[in-house]
Amino acid sequence: MKKTLLLFLVCIVSICLIAQPSKVAFVSTFATLNDLQNNGDDDEFAAANWLVNTYGGVFVPVSQIKDNTVDLSDYKVLWIHFDRQSDETTINNEFAAAFLDADVKTAISDFYKAGGNLLLSIYATRYLVDLGRYDLAVELKGFGNGGDNPDVWYVSPTWGTFVGAPEVFNRFTDPIYDDMTNVSYVTKDNGNIYPSVPLIGSGWKEDHNYFWNPQPDKANNDKYKIIDFENVWLTNSLGTWGHVQDYFGSGITRWNAKNEFAGKAITFGLAAYEWNQNSGTNIYQSNIEQLTQNALDELSPMGGTTATFNLVESGIKIIIEKEIIRFENIAINTTANIYSISGNLIQSISLNESNRQINVNTLSKGLYLIAMNDGTVKTTFKFIR
Repeated sequence: MKKTLLLFLVCIVSICLIAQPSKVAFVSTFATLNDLQNNGDDDEFAAANWLVNTYGGVFVPVSQIKDNTVDLSDYKVLWIHFDRQSDETTINNEFAAAFLDADVKTAISDFYKAGGNLLLSIYATRYLVDLGRYDLAVELKGFGNGGDNPDVWYVSPTWGTFVGAPEVFNRFTDPIYDDMTNVSYVTKDNGNIYPSVPLIGSGWKEDHNYFWNPQPDKANNDKYKIIDFENVWLTNSLGTWGHVQDYFGSGITRWNAKNEFAGKAITFGLAAYEWNQNSGTNIYQSNIEQLTQNALDELSPMGGTTATFNLVESGIKIIIEKEIIRFENIAINTTANIYSISGNLIQSISLNESNRQINVNTLSKGLYLIAMNDGTVKTTFKFIR
């Protein structure tokens, strides 16, 4: 029923508006989402499917970057989730063939240097080195085929909780952890209680770690292992393995703008960040999705740019700015209906000269449709909250 309603909405449109540029693109080595589902890795498909059908992003084959048929300036974020079940050599060769291709690498590098943002996860974290943003190769690697494991795997947002540690770094208040659920509070060796965020529960797990031991010249009990990494490289260490109590590992990292790289990047390299648990439903799947949403919301904030569209035939101008959608040159008694991407009516608004805007800050994050009808012309366009 929901799909029927959505299809009906699309079919009644008599004028097509060039929609607001999609904020996020999932860049894949596969040609289509269906191709990825049928021939690719289950984790890559689960991530791409969530982005396209829940978050409201788009699927972009890397081949379209290669042949210059996609304009990367249409996007605020490129997400590369490279998570495959194979040996290190094969995985590195497959990544290099796609993303180190000269044309592709140049296009993505130019995008990043011009202020575009990157989300890089699992084996794609290496791209920060390939692009020249960091000069140390990934050191913490895992290519495990997987196995049944009864444990819960956590991400810890704290470092320096051992007895006698000179300083505790607790990043749990960072927005990357907003709305995490089932958080455990664990007493660490220093006698204090700290949060630990579960990402994957009991069951079959792959062991795909791919991240850094920052400042490897520093001992694991040296707080400058964190401090120097953040100050020299303009980063924020946000998460490590759940059991870590010293200053080891930066498995979730924010890479702020630095030198010629005007964009921002976030990397997820922890094995616990597994998008599809093969043995069944991951009871903490919502935290995987929320963590990703928080990263994408940070990298693609609504209002980062102002988008303006003109409906030539009707004369309506639509201005999307921050969390307000404004309409100019509207007819008297124009109706605007907001629908979820699945076709559910969310809100109906009567627009006129004294009421020409919609505040969308109460909507949940996601992709929406606005269908407008002034009695003569029917128009629809989509926007991402």
